[in-house]
Amino acid sequence: MKRSLLILLSVCLCALLFAGCGEPKTTDEPSKATEAPTEARYLDTPIDEPEWTLIEGKLTLEDTKYLYAEGDDFLYFAIVGATTDTMELRFRLNDGTAEMLSQQSPDNSYFITFNGERIGKATLTENCTVAVVKSADAEQDITFLATEIRGLNG
Repeated sequence: MKRSLLILLSVCLCALLFAGCGEPKTTDEPSKATEAPTEARYLDTPIDEPEWTLIEGKLTLEDTKYLYAEGDDFLYFAIVGATTDTMELRFRLNDGTAEMLSQQSPDNSYFITFNGERIGKATLTENCTVAVVKSADAEQDITFLATEIRGLNG
């Protein structure tokens, strides 16, 4: 009786060992867990430059008479400054637009709109490649505007 119980136990143990050695089932579909993550849009920025980011909406650069830049004329933007009073929004313009703006009167008074709403008075850098809206010239809080332009609100 002991002998037959031992044999039965040995057979069960061997069956369990062989059951664990089977090959796993494979499918042609990749597992959701092993798919590559999506690439985030990233702008490589040198350390002495503002952290530029992409624009999610329609910007325009205007004065009281003319439209000078819109849409793809704006490459990206950055928020710069540590305190509310010193913050500013910077908008990088493409080279063609900068060239055209450099031939305009330096006395022009520009403003920038975002999705049809005025965000503030803009000044141009010396080479006209960047339009700057300072906190004092903005229609709303600079951080709120930056959040809107980046597309992070709603």
